[in-house]
Amino acid sequence: MDHNKALIVPYGERLMHVGIEYGARKRLSLTVYPHGKILAKVPLGLPVRKAESFIRKRAAWMDKHLRHFEQHPPEPPKRYAEDELHPFLGKHYRLRLRRSPSSSVQRGKDHLEVALRDPGDPAAVEKVLRKWYREEALRYMKPRFRELSSSLSFLGLPAHSLRFYRMKRRWGSCSARGVITLNTRLVQQAPASIDYVIIHELCHLRVPAHNREFYALLESVLPDWKTRRRELNEKSY
Repeated sequence: MDHNKALIVPYGERLMHVGIEYGARKRLSLTVYPHGKILAKVPLGLPVRKAESFIRKRAAWMDKHLRHFEQHPPEPPKRYAEDELHPFLGKHYRLRLRRSPSSSVQRGKDHLEVALRDPGDPAAVEKVLRKWYREEALRYMKPRFRELSSSLSFLGLPAHSLRFYRMKRRWGSCSARGVITLNTRLVQQAPASIDYVIIHELCHLRVPAHNREFYALLESVLPDWKTRRRELNEKSY
């Protein structure tokens, strides 16, 4: 393995091509992308043999994620056109585009009516929808976060704060300083999935790592967390 070649990792009948990217970073990371690309980001100066050993030991993990993406391929890019389906709280709504001097989004029984100056401009429709999703994420998830945080107060959770950010690959995160970040796109998912992500991050306030102690804690407060996680992964929009 060198800086210019991919590492080929065999697993069963599969040959996995892992791209190598060196840079100024503290730890080696490995990412499997929905379209099948695998990328290892390696710290400068890390011995090749050590990096290669790390990657090979993750062969089963990489294969698992590749199989998941093969069974649940990502949806094609949105066109932001009339009648296209867009999710909100686990339900799909059809877009209805309307010309208007001012921008707004109104949710009907089975549709989202998007009003804007140029309904034929996909970028403009996307901008209006993104703003609406963020507003709805704050409106729905802020109070829900407070409710769930209060219900778990018996765990003796340390001081924490909440923020929202649109992320590509994570539904939520919890920093060492107790800052919980929720993906604004999470509002597209079903309420049970939203609760799972919030509770997952609240548990990280007590146990930062994904270890046995963490999953035991999660199990104690959300016994069906595995089902919720599977549904979130299978129905991600």
